[in-house]
Amino acid sequence: MEDFFDNELVQRFEQMLENKEVVFFDSDEYLEIIMYYLDFMDLEYALLALEYAEKSYPNHTEITIKWLEYYLAKGNLKKAFSLIEYLKHFEVEDTDYFICLGRYWSEKGMHAKAIHYYQKALSLGEEIDYIHNSIGNEYLDLEDLENALKHFKFALEDNIDDDYAFFSCLFCYDELHKPNLSIEFLQDYINKQPYADFAWFQLGTKQLQSNKYDDALQSFDFAIAINPHNISAYAQKALCYEKVKDWESAIQVYESSLEHDESPAFTHLQIGYCYNKLGSIFKALKSFLQVVYLDAQLDQAWYEIFEIYNNLANYDEALYYINKALEIDNDNINYLKKRAYLYVQLRQFEESIEDFRTLLELEYTNINNYLAFGELLMAIGEFEQAKDHITESIKKFRRAEFFYQLSNCYFMLKDETNGKEYLTKAITLQPDLLDEMKERYPQLKSTIRSKRK
Repeated sequence: MEDFFDNELVQRFEQMLENKEVVFFDSDEYLEIIMYYLDFMDLEYALLALEYAEKSYPNHTEITIKWLEYYLAKGNLKKAFSLIEYLKHFEVEDTDYFICLGRYWSEKGMHAKAIHYYQKALSLGEEIDYIHNSIGNEYLDLEDLENALKHFKFALEDNIDDDYAFFSCLFCYDELHKPNLSIEFLQDYINKQPYADFAWFQLGTKQLQSNKYDDALQSFDFAIAINPHNISAYAQKALCYEKVKDWESAIQVYESSLEHDESPAFTHLQIGYCYNKLGSIFKALKSFLQVVYLDAQLDQAWYEIFEIYNNLANYDEALYYINKALEIDNDNINYLKKRAYLYVQLRQFEESIEDFRTLLELEYTNINNYLAFGELLMAIGEFEQAKDHITESIKKFRRAEFFYQLSNCYFMLKDETNGKEYLTKAITLQPDLLDEMKERYPQLKSTIRSKRK
């Protein structure tokens, strides 16, 4: 067969179509052309090749099987079944035919029957790894992980370079919750393929998940040594150091990966996080600023810059950066909360109220949003608005905190009757909150003191 990606037969066929001429192809050549298009799922050209083949070689069994493959690829099970019924009369013993039968019954959800036909295809000794993978998939659909794993391993034994079988084995081990067997599998694979950087990487990942940090570091080192461009290996190696809180080593690993990293913004973001952990705020700020320079769409970096300025009480700068984060992710609950509180610091109360109203819409079951909004309205002296808001909140939650808030509102509005009534209800619901609420709302303290007199 010609090189798969530069097939001379396919070029001749397409040239024939372009020139609108007739060129002779024997049946085997047509089969190869059809298979090429089916493998690439180029169904439009597959259909053209099938039609030309059918005209030249009518009733050719192998071409009929390709028609069956085509209809299966199209998802036309009705036409596929009619061809299966037709081919029954010829007692076909062909690998592709049995694979088609397996695919058909798999699509029909009859996985045991599909396995039966895949096993028949397997007995013919061709496409071993593909068929074992197909059987493995059927067992996955049957939720029989042990048998699925067995067949994926068979596929890998037949073709050590079968990436699908390799990763399917790892998937089965994960689903079976057998990390130690997964590690053994990878070690065995590496003994056969010692220069497979992806296998070293997977081994390191499994060791990291099992808290075997020294082993994981060694595995990631091998992955990087084999393939210095394996950015994922650098990232996981750095994560190992982060797990043991060795932030300096993590930074060194991230920085060493930058020369191989074609999109380094995320790496600079991780470096910034590590500097934050070290308490090196200005180095962290420098890293986050580098992130937004490289990729202005990474909202996490804008947020981290906001946090730094907010903690430094530079609220005007903080507002600029939290707004940039919200431009990218305008429904982010955490960002909205941070900005709502920041507006309070800036005494931009109308803007804060607007953000809180948005939060109540987006996160309408979070009691803390309702409590915080009530606190805000009272803090800015909007006791009528606060009273209405808290009254509605009580209908939703009926929590003691709201009754204490509402009592305070009434007292501040000089309505002592309702103030005392709701204070009594609050104390009845949760008396242990009283001392905390007296500190928060001094009016309650003075009211209780006067009652005692």
